[in-house]
Amino acid sequence: MFIEVHIEQGRILFDERINLGIVQAITGLQHQWVTVKGRADHAGTTTMDQRRDALQGAAQMATEITRLVEREGRPAVVTLGKWEVKPGAVNVIPDEVSFSIDLRHPEEETKQRLAAAIRARCETIAQERGLAVSSEITSDSLPSGMDPALQSVLIRAAETCGASWRAMPSGAGHDSQEMARHLPTAMLFVSSVEGRSHSAAEYTIPEDAARSATVLATALYQLAY
Repeated sequence: MFIEVHIEQGRILFDERINLGIVQAITGLQHQWVTVKGRADHAGTTTMDQRRDALQGAAQMATEITRLVEREGRPAVVTLGKWEVKPGAVNVIPDEVSFSIDLRHPEEETKQRLAAAIRARCETIAQERGLAVSSEITSDSLPSGMDPALQSVLIRAAETCGASWRAMPSGAGHDSQEMARHLPTAMLFVSSVEGRSHSAAEYTIPEDAARSATVLATALYQLAY
């Protein structure tokens, strides 16, 4: 048995006064590195209709990838956080642009469906703009479900302690993700102000931290006796 407690978000908003999150599953995560190739030309002598601008193609891909995942709705998320533009000169049309994709969902089937839709859309955009696109999956981790019996214990403990709770997925990876592959595992989230986590702005009020410790102790007592 393994129970992990995190003082972090999972989008539990402080003003909603949800004290705890009972984690149902930890998200699956796929990283891709996408490269778009066009043609480098002079910025002044190449008309707009003659250009094969890799950056404009990649920018359109980024916009449509974001829209695609937004339409899927929570808890699907995608982030395109790293970019490389070549040749990187002010007066040269970019001929090669690479960018990262961080795609997450706690259901593997949905994650893979979104990944396939993203690849297809990028290929269509590249074809329409006279560009070439390739992508490499650099990492791909499976989601991990939390143990239903242990989730029930945490719920009973929260209710015994008078703490409000919400069932929710974890959008970040944790030790529990690996532990769950080997033994029954559960995870407890504590609310953060404005739902901020993995950030210098993250803050949990002491009363919520103390309440979570009481809920954890109650759960352990119930499991022991």
